[in-house]
Amino acid sequence: MTEVGSVRLLADAQEFIPVIAGWYKSEWVEWFGDTSVDEIEADLRHVANRDRLPLALLVFDKDATLLGVCSIRDDPFKSYPHAGPWLRGLYVHAPFRGVGVAGLLIGAACEHAKRLQIPKLYASTQSAISTFERAGWLGFDQVPHKGQVVTIFAKRTA
Repeated sequence: MTEVGSVRLLADAQEFIPVIAGWYKSEWVEWFGDTSVDEIEADLRHVANRDRLPLALLVFDKDATLLGVCSIRDDPFKSYPHAGPWLRGLYVHAPFRGVGVAGLLIGAACEHAKRLQIPKLYASTQSAISTFERAGWLGFDQVPHKGQVVTIFAKRTA
């Protein structure tokens, strides 16, 4: 079993940007199919902040292997533009799924949002519904997005 070692801001671990960009490009072809890896890397550099949005969080194991990533963004989600900020890009590398990494990332995102005085976070997912439910998020709507139906979740942070 993987032993989680730490949660870090992408701002403090930017050397992992190419790895994350590759994960996103290969995992979410329907979202990033027309986007180059260079463009994904540029977007990730944009979320490499510490004390303001957007920011990204990374989880590492005790040996400093990157396990997963998520971001908190305040730009609108086009399919649900009246809500935000959003937890986005929640990704756990395949060998480390099912051991609580996603839940740890979601919890860390809520803690960072609270620290930044963000009272509520939103998320959309088509595939991680049970993950958000286990983390105590409320699924309250479904909307079409890029040919899929996604569930909209919310969680109070304060």
